[in-house]
Amino acid sequence: MLPSQILDLRKTIYLFKGDEVIVVSCPKCGALVAPDEEVCPNCNYRLAEETLERLLPLLRRPGREPISAMPFPIRIAKAIIAPSSALHDVARAPDAMGPLIIYILNVLVLTLFYAAVWNHIYPFGDYWILRVLGDGAILGRLALNTLLVFIQFLFLGFVYWLPFRLVGKRSGFKKNLSIVGYAYIPVLIGRAVSLLLLFTNLPTILIPASASLLQVQILVALVFMSPVWNNVASIEIACWLWAAFLIALGIRQLNQLKTAVALISSYAIMLVFLAVYASLI
Repeated sequence: MLPSQILDLRKTIYLFKGDEVIVVSCPKCGALVAPDEEVCPNCNYRLAEETLERLLPLLRRPGREPISAMPFPIRIAKAIIAPSSALHDVARAPDAMGPLIIYILNVLVLTLFYAAVWNHIYPFGDYWILRVLGDGAILGRLALNTLLVFIQFLFLGFVYWLPFRLVGKRSGFKKNLSIVGYAYIPVLIGRAVSLLLLFTNLPTILIPASASLLQVQILVALVFMSPVWNNVASIEIACWLWAAFLIALGIRQLNQLKTAVALISSYAIMLVFLAVYASLI
């Protein structure tokens, strides 16, 4: 950009470059803005693509605002194939049904996920705790996961809402929850893939009745040290980072952020969330 001087006089912006005055008018509201502005400061209309959007078409914002909000099944599908369009629409008109369905599916898959792990551990003798963690605890795990995923969902929505609230953004907490809800789609996909890996490739551990407590602990640890479990952990982390990308597209629209700022903010918040999450599991 060439050196320039901007003078605001009676709400009119004049751009001086030498003796030439350049005035740009917003096509939506008619406000006069500097020619290098990407967003109209009066109505937030997108005047030009950012560099990141030009380099990565996946980040490009929708060309025009839709007349009505997408139905939630379309939003779920587009969150995978056209994430910028889907999350832009969610931020503009949030809904509860899509996140609720994604939440329920996450609870069910996560319950089967842990059932698959403990069903590969066969105890003989009086190791009742392992039996409790096996087939007999499916309903208990379902109830526990219902609560844990709900708390996780609220916490993630909160940590994405609070920083922007503190810097003066007026985005509502419910809108952030809707964005976070749709961002759980990658996590759901990753857990479904992990579930298949666990059922087919996880080693089976037989615990003899004569095994000591230390031997039981070592045998159980073998499951969680297997290559399959390491692959599952890698998939989980990758899917959370994918979720951070989707959230960035949503908070970009919700808080009227530049794409780079939205991405950096989203990944920074997600890394904090993952650190807390890893310390609790």
